[in-house]
Formats: sequence, C-alpha cells, structure tokens
Amino acid sequence: MENLIIYGDASKNSFNEWLGSYGLYIAIGLAGVVFLTVLGLFLYTYFKGKKQGPIIKAPERKVIQNEEALKALGGAENILDHSLNGSRVILVLNNYDLVDDKALKEMGVSSIVKMTNKITLVVKGDASSFYKSLF
Repeated sequence: MENLIIYGDASKNSFNEWLGSYGLYIAIGLAGVVFLTVLGLFLYTYFKGKKQGPIIKAPERKVIQNEEALKALGGAENILDHSLNGSRVILVLNNYDLVDDKALKEMGVSSIVKMTNKITLVVKGDASSFYKSLF
C-alpha cells in the first residue's frame, strides 16, 4: 500500500515537485515569448506603414495618338508581337534601336525596360487605352 500514489497528496507527486522547482522559469519564459511577439507585431505594423509614401496621383496625360506612338516605336512594321499585362505593354520588336525613349516618356510611359528579346513599357494611368491606341 505504500507504493500507491494518491492524487491529492502533493508530497508524493513528482510533477508537482518539478513544477515547484521550475515554475518560475517557465512563467518568465512564457512572459518573454508573449513580450517578443507583441513587440514584433508592433514593429511590423510601424515599419510597414513607414514604407508606404503618400499617394500622389500623376497628372492626367493626353490620349495618345497611335501615329505618334507607332512612330516612337519605329513604325508598325517594327512591331513583331505585342501584349498587355496590367500597367505594362510588352512588345517584341524587329529593331530596338528605332525606339524613341524621350517621345514615349512624353506620352505617359513612366519607364522603359529593354531586354534582349522584348521591351516592356510601364504606362502611367490607363495602360489599356495606350495599348488600344496602338493596336
């Protein structure tokens, strides 16, 4: 009968002894984890808000005449393939040297990315109207 553990008897329960010995350390560790989690969430929201600058609308540009845009791209015969992807107009050209970057930027193209097999025009405002004016 001496080996029988009674659940209400704390003196013979090894878990209670262990908890009594390490309970303070466990509580400090859990409090530390909670503190670091709250601090991390605070810093994440603070710096996430800092990365976004003020939203500035670009001035509306005139509707592009397709003759001007086609001329800036080297003519209709220079364009081999074309597609629209969001605010980007992707073109495959026959001769990339015929592209007039300055004229395209005056028409509302914010950036021009030239690659070996294609050129990507990032258009401010409504890219679909720019694309439709070309094709």
